[in-house]
Amino acid sequence: MMFSSYRFFLFSFVSVVTACTMPIRPSYDRDSGSYQLTKSEQTTNQVLESSSDNADEAAWMEIIKPWLGTRYRYGKASRSGTDCSGYIMQIYKEKTGVSLPHSSRDMYKLGTAIDQENLQTGDLVFFGGHWGIDHVGLYLSNGNFTHASTSSGVIITPLSDEYWKARYKGARRLQ
Repeated sequence: MMFSSYRFFLFSFVSVVTACTMPIRPSYDRDSGSYQLTKSEQTTNQVLESSSDNADEAAWMEIIKPWLGTRYRYGKASRSGTDCSGYIMQIYKEKTGVSLPHSSRDMYKLGTAIDQENLQTGDLVFFGGHWGIDHVGLYLSNGNFTHASTSSGVIITPLSDEYWKARYKGARRLQ
């Protein structure tokens, strides 16, 4: 019986690890017979093209661009792998010089609460479920934010995305 439990645990562990490390590929469109960009890749391209319109966003994008595509790694904070709070901690420090804690819950305790309709580039946006805050991102503009997603790594996503919209908990301004 113990051997069976061990095998189940080992199988589960290996499944999770391999699923988290598999590369994300664009979707194959059967109608056109070619690959198309995923929703997050489309959003990222749109933000990269439009960031020159907003000087503050353009300054953030210079720091964010090298991070795009970085794999998600829980507890890490480097371009070889990062979690959400590690990513925000690193880019925020590089842009503002301010050191943030490596915890989305602790970040949520800082600064001033901001209503979603008053978000500005550089505000922190927070997400969570029943147990509270468990994810953080940085607001860019036009309803988009950047974050380290467990499934896609560092990306830019619209706040209107159904998954994130349902999990939105609030925003904080630190300056």
